[in-house]
Amino acid sequence: MLLAFTSCSKDDDQTSSKDPYSEQNNSTKEDTRYYVKYEVTYSTYHVNESRVVKFETEKGMETISLNQQSKTVSWEGTYGPVKEHFVAYIECDTPDYSSTIHARIYVCREKEPFVIKAEGENNKSLYLRYEIDF
Repeated sequence: MLLAFTSCSKDDDQTSSKDPYSEQNNSTKEDTRYYVKYEVTYSTYHVNESRVVKFETEKGMETISLNQQSKTVSWEGTYGPVKEHFVAYIECDTPDYSSTIHARIYVCREKEPFVIKAEGENNKSLYLRYEIDF
C-alpha cells in the first residue's frame, strides 16, 4: 500500500513564480515590513568627550550618548519593523570642529539585504533623513 501526503502550507510552495511583493499575493504593500539601520563614526584628536546621537525608531525619537575613549568611536543600531513612508532620521553633533562625523541610513524590506539610502560627512553636525517609499 502506498500513501502520499502533501502540504498546503504557503512555505512549501517552491514552484511558485509569484513576486512576493505583487498584489496577487495575500499580503499587501501595507503589510510589508521595513527595517532601518543607522551607522555613525566619530573621528577626533580629542578623547574623553561625549557625542550625542538622536534618531527615529518605531517607538519615536531616541537619544544616545557615546563616550569617546579613543580617536575613533562607532555605533550602529537596527530598528523596526516600520511601515512604508516611515521617515528615518539621524542627527549627530560634536562639541568641536576637530572631529569628523560620518553617518549612514540603511533600509531593508522584509528579508532583503540592507541598502544605503542616505550618507553624509561633516565636521560639526550632521542631519540625514530618508522616507521609505519602495
